[in-house]
Order: sequence, then C-alpha cells, then structure tokens
Amino acid sequence: AVLGVTLAAAGMALHMVTGQVVWEASASLAIGALLVFVAYHLGREARDQLIGESADPRTAARIQSLLQAQPEIDSLEALFTMKTGLDTALVAARVDLVPGLDSEQVEEVAVRIKRSLAHTVPEAAEIFLDITDRPAHEARESPAATGERGGA
Repeated sequence: AVLGVTLAAAGMALHMVTGQVVWEASASLAIGALLVFVAYHLGREARDQLIGESADPRTAARIQSLLQAQPEIDSLEALFTMKTGLDTALVAARVDLVPGLDSEQVEEVAVRIKRSLAHTVPEAAEIFLDITDRPAHEARESPAATGERGGA
C-alpha cells in the first residue's frame, strides 16, 4: 500500500514539475502492475492453503519419530500430513503392528497411539491410523511405500 501511494505521489509530482502527463500515466501503470503482483502472490498462497500443503517438516519428523518409538508398531509404511488450517493439520499413517495382537489389543493400541500423538503434537487435529498386517519387508516393497500406483 505504501509503495502504491509513493508511486502515485511521485507520478503526480513529476507531472506537476515537468507538465508532462506521461509521468502520471506511468505511475498508474506501475500501480496496476504492483496490484497484479500482489494479487498473484496472495492467490498462490490461498491456493496452497485450499489444496492442503504438507505440514511443517519438523512436525512431520516429530510425528514419524513418535510413531516409530511405539513398541507395538513393527513398521511405519506411510505417513501423510496436510494442513487443514493455520494451526491445524491432518495426520494419516499406515502402520504395521507387531504380530500376536488380538482385535481388542489392536483397538487399545490405536486409541493410545492417537492420544499420545494428539498430546505430543497439538496441531494434529485429525489423526487416522490405517493398521495393516504384513511383514516389514513386504511393507517396504508395497506401492504405498515406493510411491508406485497400481490398478487398471
């Protein structure tokens, strides 16, 4: 805003000093270019917020280390984070639990991990755990881990 007012004042001053209208017209064009520049950058930033850019890398690293530190998690296949607001993020993790847990234990572990994650990373407003049941070496070769897409 200050730059636009400065351009307008400079254009008017040069017009009054020289008597040539070209200075005022040039200032108007420069103000228009400035407005286009600002609108472009604001639109790009808004698009990133709407589309859902990834959460801060430090936050994702904290989430990853917390999940990998859980004794019940055999492997972390995939971790996705997405900003859902200025201070909130969605977390989706595909994890493989250690063998030998029954369905009730799996439920208890999932609830405990979600609570721990929500307490440790307050910006994680929504947490989704996808529990898989496959050996760690197969998990590393899965399409989710390698980034490959299958299907028709």
